[in-house]
Amino acid sequence: MSLPIYQRVAVTDAGDVIPGAEYTVINENTGVAAPIYSDRTGATLLSPPYFADSAGTIQFFIAQGTTFRVAASGGVGTYTDRYVYGVAEAVLVQADGNVGINTTSPSSKLDVQSQTNNEDAVNFSRTTSTDTFGIRGDNSGVVEWRAGGSYGGGGVRMAGGSATSDGNRGGVSFHAGTGSGGFQSERVRIDSAGNLLVGTTTTSSDVAGHVMYGGALAGVSTQSAATRPLYINLLSSDGDIIELAKNGTTVGSIGIQSSGFEISGEAGHSGISFATVAWVPMNDGARVDDTISLGVSSYRFDDIYLTNAPTITSDRNEKQDILEITTAEYNVATACKGLLRSFRWIDAVEKKGDDARIHFGIMAQDLQDAFTAEGLDAGKYGMFMSNTWWETETEVAAVEAVDEVTDEDGNVTTEAVEAKDAYTRTDTFETLAEAPAGATERTRLGVRYSELLAFIIAAL
Repeated sequence: MSLPIYQRVAVTDAGDVIPGAEYTVINENTGVAAPIYSDRTGATLLSPPYFADSAGTIQFFIAQGTTFRVAASGGVGTYTDRYVYGVAEAVLVQADGNVGINTTSPSSKLDVQSQTNNEDAVNFSRTTSTDTFGIRGDNSGVVEWRAGGSYGGGGVRMAGGSATSDGNRGGVSFHAGTGSGGFQSERVRIDSAGNLLVGTTTTSSDVAGHVMYGGALAGVSTQSAATRPLYINLLSSDGDIIELAKNGTTVGSIGIQSSGFEISGEAGHSGISFATVAWVPMNDGARVDDTISLGVSSYRFDDIYLTNAPTITSDRNEKQDILEITTAEYNVATACKGLLRSFRWIDAVEKKGDDARIHFGIMAQDLQDAFTAEGLDAGKYGMFMSNTWWETETEVAAVEAVDEVTDEDGNVTTEAVEAKDAYTRTDTFETLAEAPAGATERTRLGVRYSELLAFIIAAL
């Protein structure tokens, strides 16, 4: 038998220690003095009265009972302690208010301990032994919550600093139960790096499962051999499925409109709607007409491959100020016939050398000069284009390669980084207001050949 200890220092109301203070211990069930002992084993019974030592401390052990009242006298402040105790080593309430269950030295307000690694510290159960919920801890730092009998009904495991059988050091794993043999079939894991793993126990890219990375790398990795590894279903009418934001401000979305797929920009930005048999331009999250361009002056498409020629709107009902060509315009058109030249693109020669092909067309500057010679402004004619933007250049340092590093449980602790050479990044701005100070102004001239050729034909 091992008895719990009671210890208290007697002090006055002013806080002074009182040596020799007299204590009484009453069993509240019987109202008489309770049996107390000088040793933990209960071999030496003490007889009243009980006095504090020269340091004002009283210490004794109380035998099995129910509730005891401990009172001090002898010049000390009036106070009474209630000491609850059921069976030996079962429940202990210390003078400082800490409660211990199965321990004689509780270190917190409620300290519950078990005797072995496989014994529940806390267990909530119904009348049948299999309908239980338990909490278990062991000396390797693993804490388990379990449902069902013998830890076979599934539950949660949290691991501490040492290695564990499921390789989940420093994390949390959720398990299904397959019987009475313990935790089975791990389903979900949060590893020590903060990664969320579903259907896998590693972040390795060659293992089936789903990973949501934590830390500096944010994202979802799907490592599944299934034909549809990621499935998102909108259970309502048309609307956004994914909303994209920067610093808390929405910049775009991916959604559904009339059973079609849409990628939409916000706040004046374009998008595209994949209709039944066509791609439809969008702006500000809505389908628009005659608003969006394909490319910009600073970022052009190279080639467009078509089965049919582009369809250009030429409906009389959508035109006004319809006039015959003037004499000055006729003279410009006549001059343009002599301005057609063969040429090769500079960037094509840089890439292909002598294999760069020969093209025919007009120099936009020559077209502009032809209009100027007749006192006309080329900028007023749709066949002539002049686009201006602003550029900045930023030197980007080289990046050294870093190999992926994993711990002994297969968790990625350092992400792999691919080596990159230093380069100069060019950023463009469509308006001067958007461009930072020191940006370089760029202008590119162009020609709409369908209109130019129609203009030249008018002079034939």
